[in-house]
Amino acid sequence: MLCPLHSSSKLPIETSEPQKQIRKRHAPEGVSRVSSISKAGNGTSRMWTWPSGSPCKWVICCSALSVAEKDIISEFTKMTGVNVSRIWSPMVSHVIASTDKNGACKRTLKFLMAILDGRWILSIDWIKACMEARGPVDEEAYEITVDVQGISRGPQLGRLRVINKQPKLFNGFSFYFKGDYTPSYKGYLQDLVIAAGGTVLQRKPISRNQEKLLDDSLTSPIFIIYSLEHPDKNRFQDYPLVVNHRRAEAQALADASGGKVAANTWIIDSIAACKLETLC
Repeated sequence: MLCPLHSSSKLPIETSEPQKQIRKRHAPEGVSRVSSISKAGNGTSRMWTWPSGSPCKWVICCSALSVAEKDIISEFTKMTGVNVSRIWSPMVSHVIASTDKNGACKRTLKFLMAILDGRWILSIDWIKACMEARGPVDEEAYEITVDVQGISRGPQLGRLRVINKQPKLFNGFSFYFKGDYTPSYKGYLQDLVIAAGGTVLQRKPISRNQEKLLDDSLTSPIFIIYSLEHPDKNRFQDYPLVVNHRRAEAQALADASGGKVAANTWIIDSIAACKLETLC
C-alpha cells in the first residue's frame, strides 16, 4: 500500500508477485533457468551468438510489463537461455521496464533497487534489438532516462555511482520512521533505506544534550520521516489536519535530537533521482 496523496509517492508493485516474496533476502530462489538452447537437435543454438563464446551472465527481471511484453521476454529467453528472476535480487543484471508513450517508466521496487545497485534499466526495445541482431546489443541507447514523475537520469546516475565506487546514497545517514504507516509499506521503505546504505533506527533518537554526554563525536545526520499516507476512511476528510499533526510531531522530535524532517516521499524521490532531493 502506498500513499495516494502525492503522485511521487507511487511505488507500484506487480500484483502477480506476492509482497512477502519481494522482501525476501534469499532471492536466488526466485531465479528460474530456461531450458538450455544448446541441446542437440533443437537448432536454436545457431540463432544466438555470445561474443567469443562467453557464457551467459545475464539475469533479467521484469518491471510492470504488459502481457504482450512478457510474451516477448518469453521468446527471448527461449532464444538465449538467459536466467529470469521473478523477484528483485542482487543477481539481477538487467531490469526490463515498461514505458509509456513518452518513454517514462513506473516506479516499482525493482526499479528503485536497480538504481541503488547500479543495474541496467532498459526498455523492451533492447530485447527486440538483441533478438533481431541474434546477439548482445549495446545497452546504453536503450537505457530509460525518465520516470512517470518526471525525474530523469536516475538509472544512469545509479550506474555511474557504482562504477566510480562512490558511497551509497544514504551512507552515514540514520532514519527514524515517526507516526502511522501501513506495515507493508513501512517495510518497503526500510528495505530501500538499508539498500541505499542508511541505518534504520528502531528506538526514538535521544536529545542532543544526552547524545553529547554519551559521545561528543557523534555527527551522523538523522532524518525523522513522517508519513503522507491517507488515514482510514472514517477520517479521510481530516487528512490535512492529520498530516500537519504528523509533521509537527516529527519536527518536535527533530528539534530535540538535532535531526531533519522529511516526508516518506522524499526517500523515494531521492532514490529515483539517485541524489538527495531538496527537503520541503
